[in-house]
Amino acid sequence: MRFGIILALTLMIWPADAYAISKEKNYTTTTTASGTVDLNAQPSDAPTRTLSDYIKDYVDVPSGGTDWKVFSKTKEINVEGKTKDGYDYQFFKPKFSEAVRKLDGQEVTVKGFMFPLDETEKQKLFLFGPFPVSCPFHYHVSPSLVIEVHADKAPVKFSYDPITLKGRLRLVNVDPENSTFYKLVDAQLVK
Repeated sequence: MRFGIILALTLMIWPADAYAISKEKNYTTTTTASGTVDLNAQPSDAPTRTLSDYIKDYVDVPSGGTDWKVFSKTKEINVEGKTKDGYDYQFFKPKFSEAVRKLDGQEVTVKGFMFPLDETEKQKLFLFGPFPVSCPFHYHVSPSLVIEVHADKAPVKFSYDPITLKGRLRLVNVDPENSTFYKLVDAQLVK
């Protein structure tokens, strides 16, 4: 039973938070009145950090590349409702910053980690983000930090290590099925 609780709590931690907790010895846990444990509780004198503050701990910005912090400025708008058939739906749509809007249709270079969507060694369609994969079922970051990559001309060999990609960035205004904000088309591995 105890192992199950520890495993469940471990899976709920984002990769950046897990790194921060292990790196900072003065992090604490707090149990609330309802019995839930806040593993991200920080001492009152600790500076407030956002998820984008941890990116530099995992990937750098390649020469001439785009920083993930630019993408992180995209706001997420929650959309909820009911279909004509009475089914509930919920997804996120983006509100792009001016800096991101300027990248639409432009060739960009980004360094990050692959999240495969297929079982093959070489991937033509995969997700890409600034943090390593910590769960085989779900990439635990917000949609503003995930790029859907289309490497149709030359598939990219899967790697657990960070890679650098170059391609044309397409902004996605609404994607009710996947909450995709960005697509990198004609993507190529930069060596």
